[in-house]
Amino acid sequence: MFAAAALLWICGCGIPAAPIDLIKPPRLAAGSFGTDDPGDLRAMLPAGAKIAVAGSGAGGDAISFGDVDGDGFDEAIVVYEEGGRTDKAIKAALLKRQQERWHVVWDTKGYGRGLDYAGVADLNRDGSGEILLGWTMGAGENGLDIYEWKNNSLSLRSQESYQGRFVLSSLYENSGE
Repeated sequence: MFAAAALLWICGCGIPAAPIDLIKPPRLAAGSFGTDDPGDLRAMLPAGAKIAVAGSGAGGDAISFGDVDGDGFDEAIVVYEEGGRTDKAIKAALLKRQQERWHVVWDTKGYGRGLDYAGVADLNRDGSGEILLGWTMGAGENGLDIYEWKNNSLSLRSQESYQGRFVLSSLYENSGE
């Protein structure tokens, strides 16, 4: 009897945690930000902004790195949410590292209900990555915006729609590359 009591005392016996206490916000895997501290990037966003969470799990993160302007150094694309429940807006910003600090050099308003995919890929194989932003539109429809660097800024190269999960390799197949 003494052994059983000691075992219960050591192992503990208590009230299970409520489900709300077990739910934690998503965490990006270690190394998702390369050698950069994500706090540096978050500090450049408007006050109260929250990093968006990609809904598809297709491999894109709300923070992606790639050489967008062809200078040999990676820029960061950050997708974030602003506002409250009723006036929520989703946005994307391009940040460039200058003199050891990140600076916002471009931003845009997102479309749809949320983020499906965000990433950087060199679709036309010119040495500069294009920014891919996939937005969830609802009813299984998604929209993809592709931006490219021109004249020291980003310009919209194309807008496409897709259903289901985003597959990057389909863009390479469709571009004939």
